[in-house]
Amino acid sequence: MWIPRRCSAPLLVLGLLAWPASAATLTVLAPASAAPGLKAIAALYTAKAGTQVTIGGGARDKVFEALKTGPADVVVLPSNDFVDLTDVTAMSPLGRIAVGVAVKAGTKLPDISTAEKFRNVLLAAKGVAYADPAAGTSAGKVIETMLQAPEFAGVKRVPVRGLAATALTNGTADIALQLLPELAANKDVALAGAVPDTYGVGVDFSAGITATTSNAMEAQDFVSFLTSSQNAAVWKKNGLAPLSH
Repeated sequence: MWIPRRCSAPLLVLGLLAWPASAATLTVLAPASAAPGLKAIAALYTAKAGTQVTIGGGARDKVFEALKTGPADVVVLPSNDFVDLTDVTAMSPLGRIAVGVAVKAGTKLPDISTAEKFRNVLLAAKGVAYADPAAGTSAGKVIETMLQAPEFAGVKRVPVRGLAATALTNGTADIALQLLPELAANKDVALAGAVPDTYGVGVDFSAGITATTSNAMEAQDFVSFLTSSQNAAVWKKNGLAPLSH
């Protein structure tokens, strides 16, 4: 009678090793201002490590809500926001995103090439829109601090609940001050450039690892990749001036 031959242990081990393992995945939460650079670097990380990275979030309040309602591995936010996030650890500074100046699409771009010209543009505007700092946004706070300086005393301020650029489309302002990557991605506006460096108006961003992550080692590796000097040019191209450059 024919008896099936038993599979040897070495062959069994080889078979298990040949079985395809499921690829690791990471979920990263971030606001729209950081998303362009994150997506570009995430693609590089996937090519290097084979780990799939999903970028989610959106507006600042949506990132906070997502942290409460669902699992995530890494979060990128303005550095000041981490003070209120007790369930996020290992904060690593990334760099600064500048505030940009925009007008409605089709409108002549203002000359903001010097501090004096920028100041004159704001003083001549019918309305200068920016995120209402009462909503807790870091950009709104730094912009309002700048506008409180004596040289901007005559500026007609238009605080907006939400994105400042919406005030351009609804006609309540003709100048919008908002984080530069957000303006660059908005087809309804024309970007004049960044606020002159003289005023130091920008928002510092950091990355952290969530307490709910089930893959802390992979999350830490990804954060290290985000802060690596080899990716400084990618960050800069997408509107964030990295610390490592």
